[in-house]
Amino acid sequence: MINGITLKICGICSVNDAVAAAGIGADYLGFHFRTDSPRHLSEGKYQRMAGGLPLTKRVAVLAEPAPADLARIARLGFDAVQIHCGPATTGEQLNQWAEAAGKSQLWLAPHFAPESLLHAPWLESVNTLLFGGAASDFKRLAQAHPGKTWILSGALHPDNIVAAVNATDALFVDLGAGVEESPGVMSQEKLFALWRALERL
Repeated sequence: MINGITLKICGICSVNDAVAAAGIGADYLGFHFRTDSPRHLSEGKYQRMAGGLPLTKRVAVLAEPAPADLARIARLGFDAVQIHCGPATTGEQLNQWAEAAGKSQLWLAPHFAPESLLHAPWLESVNTLLFGGAASDFKRLAQAHPGKTWILSGALHPDNIVAAVNATDALFVDLGAGVEESPGVMSQEKLFALWRALERL
């Protein structure tokens, strides 16, 4: 945590980058098991890294996984599982994911229009959500569902993080590409710049 802001750094692909992210105060480290991501990790590579990782909490990132795949990855010892999903997501799918990962460990990153998300019938069954849209929409969603953990994500970087947090009142932020040198390679300079920016809040 930096200056009251909970921080997740996503797209970790090496032990060195995990240590660097933890070193600036990251509360969570995200590991991509999405095969469509340039930051994709195989389960084997993650297991080889796991012994050298810092004690920072870990999040597995997937996209609409089959329940069996989700359950297998969840057993690798993650503190949370973040699932990216589209507007065709059903309540049945959500229940299957919650059963496979554990409801308290399930984070949802829905790629929905804000109005659709605001009134999604299954929203009450999810505790933690990521949203990367406009500041006004983030605030509206958070105010409409105050009992949930809302994570601000999407296009964040050291130069805009202060303005984004001030505009949304977010208490939890998720950064990836904005602190990289290239996909899957973190920038020590940008990580330090992020720390300095959050310290100024």
